[in-house]
Amino acid sequence: MVDKQQFFLPCFMLCAIFSAVITAQQIQVDTDPRELVVTENQRNVSLLCRIGRPIDICIFLLPNSNQSLLLNPSNTEDRGIRYFGPGYQAGACGITIDRITSAHNGQIKCSLFVGGLSQEGFINLIVAVAPEPPIIQTEVETTSFQVDTELIAHCVTKGGKPGATLAWFLENEPIYEGITPQQEFIEEGREGITNVLSLRRFIHASDSGKRLICEAKHIAYADGVSRTSLPITVNFAPQALPETTIHGLMLGRTVDISLMIHSNPPPRTYWTVEGIEIEEGHESDRYAARIPEPLDNGAYNVTLTIAGLTLEDLSKTYHMRASNRFGAQDYSVVLSSLEADVDESSGVGIGGIIGIVLAALIVLTAVALIIVARATGRWCFRGKATSASASNAKIGETDTTDDRGAGQQLLPSPTTTTTTAASGLGGDTPRDNGSPKVYNETTIPLMRPRNLRNPDLLQSAIQREPQLSVTSNSSSIDCASINSCDSSITGNPNQVGLPVVKTNRWIPSQQRELLEKQANLLMSGANIKRKRETEIF
Repeated sequence: MVDKQQFFLPCFMLCAIFSAVITAQQIQVDTDPRELVVTENQRNVSLLCRIGRPIDICIFLLPNSNQSLLLNPSNTEDRGIRYFGPGYQAGACGITIDRITSAHNGQIKCSLFVGGLSQEGFINLIVAVAPEPPIIQTEVETTSFQVDTELIAHCVTKGGKPGATLAWFLENEPIYEGITPQQEFIEEGREGITNVLSLRRFIHASDSGKRLICEAKHIAYADGVSRTSLPITVNFAPQALPETTIHGLMLGRTVDISLMIHSNPPPRTYWTVEGIEIEEGHESDRYAARIPEPLDNGAYNVTLTIAGLTLEDLSKTYHMRASNRFGAQDYSVVLSSLEADVDESSGVGIGGIIGIVLAALIVLTAVALIIVARATGRWCFRGKATSASASNAKIGETDTTDDRGAGQQLLPSPTTTTTTAASGLGGDTPRDNGSPKVYNETTIPLMRPRNLRNPDLLQSAIQREPQLSVTSNSSSIDCASINSCDSSITGNPNQVGLPVVKTNRWIPSQQRELLEKQANLLMSGANIKRKRETEIF
């Protein structure tokens, strides 16, 4: 029995110890924040430690100090530090530092006691120290470079806590290409961190006169940023340009032909006009070459003045040559009196304008020809006009056709005969039983229009019964109607536009005279049209 008690007692103690250890491991202290960067003399900095259950005691241990702070929500401020948090029952305990000094830099430890066991948390508090201003180091100790050579530069800051963030700029444009990752290390015998950012870049002519800038950002800098710069001087030959066209020049005036070129050192220039060389600062005839005018970043304005611009000057090509000790370059210039938006360079030149005018003239000519052809009945409109003339001439048209062909006179010249009206003409008895009435008969010759497109029409005309004439009766004739007279004497009633009827109709004398006059007018118009068509063909 005693042996069993001696065996279970150590086992119980061992289990209790393991249980306490496991419980202690399950309870973790959460710190807010885990790391904080502050500046010296910064005010009211708060740090908090939390646990998942109510705590009994809270102790903070500051860096670089052997004294511990026992904190309680009811305690007042002690050495510029006071309690911070919602209370012990909420499982939270923190501190608020009234003013940061360099002594606060380091690791702060908080100890929270729960059920006699202590749980610890750590907060890394960094009191920032501004690094030295950045410097630029080049592998070749010079600020004068030749174009297309490689520049290797390093931006360096030293002694920062924490390290600075570096960046490269060319004037105000950030540089992203040719940059290696930023390096950070601690130099022996020096406090703080050293940062290095390297740049490898080829020099361009456009870089001349610009500044290479190294920028360092750090929380401890007064403005948060510190910069240093290196001016770049690039030596290069005059740079090439495409052929230049100068627009909007006015004839008879003095004009300036100007080119902006880039060169460093300054170029020596001369112009060539039709084989005549004019050096800068000299004149020849109406031409004067000016000394190049310096602009910014290695740019120069080179000008040739022409007095009294003529039309011949617009047809010339002007050549300019610029040179320095690094090389030479040739340029060419042409002149134009047109504005840039209507010149050939914009796609609508003199050739295009001429083409548009010619196209418009062709269209107008075609329209005029169509109108004339339609009016005179030529070409494709001839058949239509002939058909219209033939249809208009149906009234009073004679169908007598002989073998002499179309377009010839079929009847003799108009003659006037006197005819005595027989009694009972057309089967009707005249009103007046006295002497026979005498009336005039007028025979009008008609011309047959030529129809070369449809000869069947002529053939059909030959097969019809011939009609001799249209008889024009005097107003004194007394018939029951126009159809009351014999058709063999007076003609077919279709010739005056009346339908053929089997029964006789009586037409009043005035209406009959009106119809006869109308028929004569229509036949006269048809003869005139046929005569015109015969003359055309």
